[in-house]
Amino acid sequence: MRMKYPDDEAVALLREEDFPITRNYLYLDHAGVSPVPVRAVDAANRFLTQASREGAFVYDLWSENIEGVRRACAELIGAASPTDVSFVKNTSHGISIVARGLDWKRGDNVVLVEGEFPANAYPWLPLKEKGVELRFVSQGEDGVIETAGVAALIDSRTRVLAISSVQYWSGFRADLEALGALCKGAGVYLLVDAIQSLGVVPMDVERYNVDFLAADGHKWLMAPEGTGIFYCREGLAERLDPPLLGWKSVVNESDYDHIDFTLKPNALKFEEGSLNMVGVYALGATVDLLLDLGVENVRGRVVGLGDLLISEALKRGWRVITPKEPEKRGGIVSFAGGFDPLYVKEKLRDNRVMVNVRRGALRVSPHFYNTADDIAGFFSAIDSALDNS
Repeated sequence: MRMKYPDDEAVALLREEDFPITRNYLYLDHAGVSPVPVRAVDAANRFLTQASREGAFVYDLWSENIEGVRRACAELIGAASPTDVSFVKNTSHGISIVARGLDWKRGDNVVLVEGEFPANAYPWLPLKEKGVELRFVSQGEDGVIETAGVAALIDSRTRVLAISSVQYWSGFRADLEALGALCKGAGVYLLVDAIQSLGVVPMDVERYNVDFLAADGHKWLMAPEGTGIFYCREGLAERLDPPLLGWKSVVNESDYDHIDFTLKPNALKFEEGSLNMVGVYALGATVDLLLDLGVENVRGRVVGLGDLLISEALKRGWRVITPKEPEKRGGIVSFAGGFDPLYVKEKLRDNRVMVNVRRGALRVSPHFYNTADDIAGFFSAIDSALDNS
């Protein structure tokens, strides 16, 4: 049983001990690149210290710890088994495993979302050379994606629906339960790019009928860049031809003297060689933190901060692009008004406030350790920048 830390006092202590960036900066860009908490730095240093002082004498311990992280990641997404999870370099890597790995036939089609982050676009584009059609669902002006619009593009030759759980510019949160039911009924694979939700919105791949999931750790998971996870539903790994192969892809990975090309029957076959152990150690520390907090508790805190952002933006007469309903948004709030968002972003950075701009709107993305005072300070900085423009 994991201990939960839902109360303000415990979170305030975590803020002080784990996020020293708050002493010098106001950081509200977790949809971009998150600060790495101290516990993740400590975990990485622990590995490096062991590697320096003991080398391969503790290799078995490293392997045990890596499997512990795998179990934690499986728990985070609701996977049936840890062997459904492999460690990848980033989201693009995970998506490419599916885009490159399925046995495509001329006349097949993939349903995508127009205007998504390019990580969920480029891996699919080469399929057109194989005669695979790419069909794009339109987003509304507020980034909303209607399930009916997705359903209208699915037919008997649709192989995959690939969609982001949360849109990177608008913060719109897809109805994965409805989409999963739609795909299951139509015999279509559901692939979820979860980088903008994992760690701030609860994920349950079994409940949502997700077949594949990919996410880098450097946003809401607060891990270093270049450390991500790929989920492949049990039984589907054998239908994917790995884009990369190596000594760890096979069942008898430790038998170096005999070549036996029998691939592992699960997601572990996509780990073709030695892992980025430093990164995985750090990822494990942040995933454990989120599990101890309870992702539902994290979401509750972030939704509350989002409500404050929306309220203050509306008071100023600005247009809030992100859906106002909590169930329709992740951790992102984007808004625009009678100001130049790029100018405001640069002025805020000059004053040690980190936000970002996407599609002509100011994008703000607080995490659980941010506070109402942070939101007030953010708007105070904006008002000051606009008064001096």
